[in-house]
Amino acid sequence: MEDRVRFILEEGERLWNKMKEIRPLVHHITNFVAMPEQAHATLAIGASPVMALYPEESGDMCSIADALLINIGIPSSEIFSAMRKAVEVANRKNIPILLDPVGYGATPYRNYVVDTLLKEYKVSVIKGNSGEIMALAGSSGTVRGVDAVSSVTLDLKDVVKTLANRFNAIIIATGEEDFISDGKEILSIRGGSSMLRNITGSGCIAGSIISALLGVKEDPLIASITGLIAFKLSAERADQRSKGPGSFRVHLFDELSLVRGEDIMKEGDVKLWT
Repeated sequence: MEDRVRFILEEGERLWNKMKEIRPLVHHITNFVAMPEQAHATLAIGASPVMALYPEESGDMCSIADALLINIGIPSSEIFSAMRKAVEVANRKNIPILLDPVGYGATPYRNYVVDTLLKEYKVSVIKGNSGEIMALAGSSGTVRGVDAVSSVTLDLKDVVKTLANRFNAIIIATGEEDFISDGKEILSIRGGSSMLRNITGSGCIAGSIISALLGVKEDPLIASITGLIAFKLSAERADQRSKGPGSFRVHLFDELSLVRGEDIMKEGDVKLWT
């Protein structure tokens, strides 16, 4: 297991440095609340964000992107149409897709949007908080608005592995300890800061970082783990410099810009369960 974790971290170091060299373009179809935060974070790590939210251009914009992020934060019929056009192009051109099922389980329409996308299209990564992922599995995870509010009754390790096989995708359940699976292996990443709960869009930021690494078009499991490490490491460092949520937000972007590939290798706290 130690050899496997070391390999993952070494590959993460290499992938982080490569991402900074090629500056992948990440097409975001996301929510208006987190949009500026995601743009700032994408730029901070050395990638390029673009946001085309309407069906008239979403497909064309996706055709020139290196990765596509779909975030269900504020669903509407028009945004849903834009998502479908972009995802169709991404699937046709083998552009990796990260789906963030924000608030899944909160409303029937939100569930319909996510369920339809997963039924009709292929995504590379599904990233949600524990409540969203449990709800997606049809279990006891619940949400209030877009936040997880109930403790899960099943082992998240089993849930992420089951969903990874169901959707043939990398599944990420975020929290104090993030759990991730490709359907074969289950890993967890520790770290971060409790201050993340006090700023909006923190999970959305993590999605942008992972999407930038997916844009390198290599192993999506390594890309996902590397993005989570970079995000948690930056949050830890920002917490040490902050007096409250306002200064934490500013320091978070600063710290994201300072992460180096060697930091992934040296400071990533990864555990392999199976």
